[in-house]
Amino acid sequence: MKDVNINTIEKAYTKIKNTIVETPLVSNKSINNRYKSSVFFKLESLQLTGSFKIRGALNKLLELTDHQRKSGVVAYSSGNHAQAVSYASRLMGIESTIVMPNDAPAIKLKNTRKYGAKIVLYDRMNESREDIASKIAFDNNKTIIRPFDDEDIISGQGTAGLEITKKLLKDKITPDIFLCCCSGGGLIAGTSVYLKNFYNNLSIYCAEPEHYDDMRLSLNEGKLVTINPKKKTICDSLTCKVAGQKTFRINKKLLSGGFVVSDDEVKEAIRFLYKEFNIIVEPGGAVPTAAFIKNQNKFIGKVVLVMVSGGNIDKKLLNSIINNE
Repeated sequence: MKDVNINTIEKAYTKIKNTIVETPLVSNKSINNRYKSSVFFKLESLQLTGSFKIRGALNKLLELTDHQRKSGVVAYSSGNHAQAVSYASRLMGIESTIVMPNDAPAIKLKNTRKYGAKIVLYDRMNESREDIASKIAFDNNKTIIRPFDDEDIISGQGTAGLEITKKLLKDKITPDIFLCCCSGGGLIAGTSVYLKNFYNNLSIYCAEPEHYDDMRLSLNEGKLVTINPKKKTICDSLTCKVAGQKTFRINKKLLSGGFVVSDDEVKEAIRFLYKEFNIIVEPGGAVPTAAFIKNQNKFIGKVVLVMVSGGNIDKKLLNSIINNE
């Protein structure tokens, strides 16, 4: 059985570091003074394909055998994993098929096609993306590249934690809190494994949209909880109904709890990041920032790490949020 640890993450980084972007960890005095804490934002919105997902996708594809690469891959995703698998597959000359919801943001559909993947659309309310992908894989002898519940994917995502740690060690900074978005749980699992190895007293919290807090509920119950949301969220990248078994096994050990934010609070966070750093962030990528702003009194006097996981947002939605329409 595979594991996820500091060695698997460092091995992943060795393989992918010359392809990915080492994204910045940024802070500014204005924010620190306003919130009476030291806040550092990890800008994965500036990563290749616009999110952290390229880290795991590339690491996984590099682990495939020659036979698997020749047969092609299939993935399912609301958008960011789709773009990452499509992009990484093109780099490696692998044929990719991606199962995506028919209501995925236009920019994510456009980019996934642009990178060369064949797209199969499905109705997320009435169809199972996993079942569709499994049938495609079985019928065509393709390998499924899962979005989060895979040790190679988790280790790849953990390289973001390696970069954060490298920067903190260089600047002699010890963090107290880490806020990270969560859907299936791969990013927070991988980054937490690495960060906790260096900062044992670090408190780690998942941040999720209202009605989609499957990880927070699972942590509270001590077992996986499947949600059945009655309402939609603008956070299209964080709509998983149940976390992964492998990611939950890690997160159950390392996380201290979770925060939940509303769509309006997410919009406020998008405007905040645009104003403070002049960066474009998608709703799911802004959830940890929203959690920080909402719960700012809990973090006074603390060194806080905030993950900004992605920046793939349709222009129309972005403009309406920035203009507060």
